Amino acid sequence: MALTLLQYEHLGELLREVPSLVDALEERRPGFASDVVEWLRRVEGSLEDNRLPAVSQIAAGRAQLIEARRGTLPSGMVIAGRPTTRKIQEATAARVLERSSDVLHAIIGEREATFQEAEKVTAQLVVVAGAKGIVAACEDGNTHAGMLRCVQQTLAADGDLAGGYAHLLALVGSTDVIILLDRALAKLG
Repeated sequence: MALTLLQYEHLGELLREVPSLVDALEERRPGFASDVVEWLRRVEGSLEDNRLPAVSQIAAGRAQLIEARRGTLPSGMVIAGRPTTRKIQEATAARVLERSSDVLHAIIGEREATFQEAEKVTAQLVVVAGAKGIVAACEDGNTHAGMLRCVQQTLAADGDLAGGYAHLLALVGSTDVIILLDRALAKLG
């Protein structure tokens, strides 16, 4: 299943939380492992809501961290000095955070180029539609939602823009086309 634009952006938001988690590790904050567990729960929830099978990889990482919180040293992990529960927790949390981040990057990486291309195509379509007077004609007397539908329908029917619109629709689907058009039109103003 291909990610929608909103799913893609939500997973990106979760990834943008990783630096603050790493800062907590660097500063030796006592709640680092707990913060990672909470982040993993949110990631799992998002993947589960979006029916993405990678949820199992995240859950498995959370299970490792739960065991580390109980003092179990994961296989292959070496702790410098005496292996205290805190050292085990922090080392495991750091490892799980890295692996989970890699999983999310792989998921969004599949669609990143597609969404970047779709944004470029949308921006180009909107600029040409603005120059042709399509945007102004669709704004006249319409609600915002009505204006978006008008622009979308006019792009699909316009001889010069129909090919670009069809390409955009093939890239991201009808729901994401509306979102991209809305954003591009906001930048046009």
